[in-house]
Amino acid sequence: MNPARPIVEARAIHKHFGALHVLRGVDFAVEERQLVFVIGPSGSGKSTLLRCLNRLEEPSSGSIIVDGIDMLDTRTDINKARQRIGMVFQSFNLYPHMTALGNVSLAYDRARECQPRTAQSAGAGSGGSRSPRPTRPR
Repeated sequence: MNPARPIVEARAIHKHFGALHVLRGVDFAVEERQLVFVIGPSGSGKSTLLRCLNRLEEPSSGSIIVDGIDMLDTRTDINKARQRIGMVFQSFNLYPHMTALGNVSLAYDRARECQPRTAQSAGAGSGGSRSPRPTRPR
């Protein structure tokens, strides 16, 4: 039996900021529905790695394939590819009156102009919101 194709695959990812070598040959693959946690001390490159996956940062070298799309290929329409990639930024811009799922699914709901529960049914997570679900500004 052949294993499923990884939904995200990164190979030999390197990232330099000038003389600082932040990512040193990072390799990993993530299967569909697999949970992966990136942990480490402050400044170890966690956010840089995640930003490289959707090309908010350009890796210095390596390869990144997301759902069969070569994210580093110059022919890739990066804006179209990003429509299927979600990211919660490391900042204090979360809504305190919403749950984690509510904060994460907000962009999905707004971008797709769909009902609030669609993100959860699409696999964005489980849980839900505190009752009642907050009204979102339009």
